[in-house]
Amino acid sequence: MSEDKSYKSNIRHWDCELRHAFLSIPEKEIRDIFKEIYHAAKERNFTYEREGRYDVINLLPLPLVASPEQVRYLHKICLIINSALSKLTDLYLKFPEIRKVIPMTEEEERWIKDVWTGKHKNSPGIWNRLDFHFDIYHPYWKDTITFFENNSVAVGGNHYVPVAEELITNIVLPRLKRVNKNISLKKNNDIHDLLYHEIIHHAKAIGRKRLNIAFVEDKTLTSGITEFPSLAEFYNKKIGKRADIRIYMIDPRELHLKDDEVYYKNHGIDIIYRDFELLDLFKMGKGEYISAMKTAFKKNQVISGIAGEFDHKACWEVLRDKRYSTFLKLLRTSDALKYIPWTKVIRDIRTESPSNENIELLNYASKNKDSLVLKPNRGYGGYGIAIGRDTTRSHWDEMIDRGCREHGKWIVQEYKRVSTKIFPSFDEKGDMVFEEFHTVYGLAGTSEGLGILGRASKKEIVNVAQRGGIVAVLRAQENGN
Repeated sequence: MSEDKSYKSNIRHWDCELRHAFLSIPEKEIRDIFKEIYHAAKERNFTYEREGRYDVINLLPLPLVASPEQVRYLHKICLIINSALSKLTDLYLKFPEIRKVIPMTEEEERWIKDVWTGKHKNSPGIWNRLDFHFDIYHPYWKDTITFFENNSVAVGGNHYVPVAEELITNIVLPRLKRVNKNISLKKNNDIHDLLYHEIIHHAKAIGRKRLNIAFVEDKTLTSGITEFPSLAEFYNKKIGKRADIRIYMIDPRELHLKDDEVYYKNHGIDIIYRDFELLDLFKMGKGEYISAMKTAFKKNQVISGIAGEFDHKACWEVLRDKRYSTFLKLLRTSDALKYIPWTKVIRDIRTESPSNENIELLNYASKNKDSLVLKPNRGYGGYGIAIGRDTTRSHWDEMIDRGCREHGKWIVQEYKRVSTKIFPSFDEKGDMVFEEFHTVYGLAGTSEGLGILGRASKKEIVNVAQRGGIVAVLRAQENGN
């Protein structure tokens, strides 16, 4: 904990206040609320696909509440970290030692070198989500902030977050306010709008006046988030009719080149918003679309651009490295650095410990398993994560050995406890109960605002892919902390 407690916030006891109001609602009406949320979520494609089956994501009925001060502070920290991450491509190309920490395949590295130009530096075209934890109702909440990782390709939440906020605001809040008129909450900045404005700004930055946008994903996949079609439909309905903008929902294999311009059928494409990594693209096989995508990257027409490939968890090791302080000056002179946990790619080296002692990494990782966590460097969905204190000694050491064999594929990170919050639900007998859920968050921050994804699970590894739920994070009014 920080010794400086001068920033202590006067945080209202929202968890108790919301729960008390919820319990004051007749039980029959509470059951109706759960049903209404479920059916509205299904209708709004609030779903996750698993092997061709569309499951409605569990949307918890009570929101979490962020104070205006929290939103402002998190927004500031988010922008600082994003600024540092935008410099990683240049650092990767300049320093061989970084290429060992953030290893790419030969084909990935060739593409990065081929398409990255000086023009990309000023407008890298990154759309990302920073995943983090903090104890939202803790009086010293700044001391609880930890940023776990960055996601800058196939970013989830662009559709889920505004839908979650809308459903809770429309279905639950009016009932709570009938019980307690002092409950006054509002939605955060709409991620739909933040993403749209980023696309518009980027298009202008690269000189694109007409705007045909392709939302591009592998349509053959049968598992994963289901947001892309909903996003394309939203933008076409809300924006396309009143502006000279067209959005196409396509597969990358439908792209081709014509006179060095990227086309989908007879439509020239100005911006590609992608839902796949380079490795995914390479696995699709060979074809003209490969040249089309490479041209789009080189002309900086892709969001996230080639800089989006630097979303390895090992990026935290680079950001914490004092050797690059000149390039990451803003990060190192701000509060943001202390929220980035000690992270190392598993390999046989001497390095510094979380307390800055000189250590032999493999020996330290083995002996201190209860304060560490092992993660796939490039994995997502929460799969493959091992929390040291919950892992047997033999399995832990086996994973460290595996990390040494599979260079660059595994990281070790200091463990930070994830706090829990209590939410209402119904048990197998149909009785209403209150249960503890671990809660984590994601930030989508731009110069125009901040969107907040809330996730909740009974498991400590919180992820929708592992059947975790989503919780709406609403904002308290300025004078309603």
